[in-house]
Amino acid sequence: MNNDKLKIYNGDAYVLIDDLIRDKVTVNHIITDPPYNISQDNNFTTMKNPRAGIDFGNWDRGKFDLYSWIGKYVQILDKNGSMIIFCSYRFISFIIERLENENMEVKDVLVWQKSNPMPRNINRRYVQDMEFAIWAVKKNAKWVFHKPEDEPYLRAMFQTSTVSGKEKVGHPTQKSLKLMEKVVQIHTNPGEIILDPFMGSGSTGVAAIKNDRAFIGIEYETKYFEIAQNRFNNI
Repeated sequence: MNNDKLKIYNGDAYVLIDDLIRDKVTVNHIITDPPYNISQDNNFTTMKNPRAGIDFGNWDRGKFDLYSWIGKYVQILDKNGSMIIFCSYRFISFIIERLENENMEVKDVLVWQKSNPMPRNINRRYVQDMEFAIWAVKKNAKWVFHKPEDEPYLRAMFQTSTVSGKEKVGHPTQKSLKLMEKVVQIHTNPGEIILDPFMGSGSTGVAAIKNDRAFIGIEYETKYFEIAQNRFNNI
């Protein structure tokens, strides 16, 4: 699926980046949610409805290279470009280190706080209601930051519900469209190009297109690529 505002590829982001570099593709922003490598086997027997571990699929079972993609993708980023990378709290420092080694300047760590998190082992653990995203810009960049005029200041905290109802399309770690629209509106300009090398079900792309941005998306799993494709067809 390709047009002036939307290009999506069913392929490996680690391979396709060489084609993008060769073709001299430039993007303004990279907003992405790569696999977190946190799937694990266990059984929460103290829960009323126990579930067998945390399983987001084979792509999230420790074999995914979480960091080395960053260097090549920085090469196609505009001089005033930015990256926003969602991640588990376990990997924040490692991703920050890699970004800084690639001539990027980390500005903030964003927090997505879920108003309806999944309960787990509630008598022995805190409810995990937060995910994180690292916001970095090119060194010496004139970066984008749109603070709404009716708010005196912005906290790096985005509070929304998790995906449910008609919005849920079958991806195990689907991001809230409300969340992604806020991120797009604050950190990008209309008409700019947003790239997501780990597109999943396409939430970043849907947010981009709905807010008059162009989008390039890459997704390795055919199942999720087709889900994203259907979402774009329905916009």
